[in-house]
Amino acid sequence: MDRLIRENLEYLLQETSNSKRLGRRIISLAGFLDSAQSPEAVQSQLSRLSRLLILQDTFDALLESLTLMSRANLPHGLDAQAMQSMAKSVEEARKEIADSEEINYPLLVSWLVSAAESRKIMRARKAS
Repeated sequence: MDRLIRENLEYLLQETSNSKRLGRRIISLAGFLDSAQSPEAVQSQLSRLSRLLILQDTFDALLESLTLMSRANLPHGLDAQAMQSMAKSVEEARKEIADSEEINYPLLVSWLVSAAESRKIMRARKAS
C-alpha cells in the first residue's frame, strides 16, 4: 500500500492536467494518509475541495443532459419547458461553483508530502 501511495503522490507532484483530476487525487491520498489526524486548516481545505468536486460533477451531468436534449430535437411542448428548466439548473450549479471558497492546493500538497514523509513512505531529497 505504501508503494501505491508513494507512486500516486509522486504523480500528483508532477500533475499538470485539469483540477478535477488533481482534486480527486488529493482527496484519495488524504484518505490513505489519515486526514482525520490532519490540522484543522487542512481538514477545512479538504472539505471545500470535496464540495467543489461534487458541484463540478453535478454541473457536468446537468450540462451533458442539456446537450443531449438539445441534440435530440424532440417535439415541441414539454421539451422547451424541460430545456428551460435544465438550463436554469445548469446556471445554478455554475453559480455555486463560482461562489465556492478558494482551495489552497499548495497547503494540501505540502501536507500530503509531510504526512508521507512522517510515515516514511517518501523521503525528501536534499539539494546539493
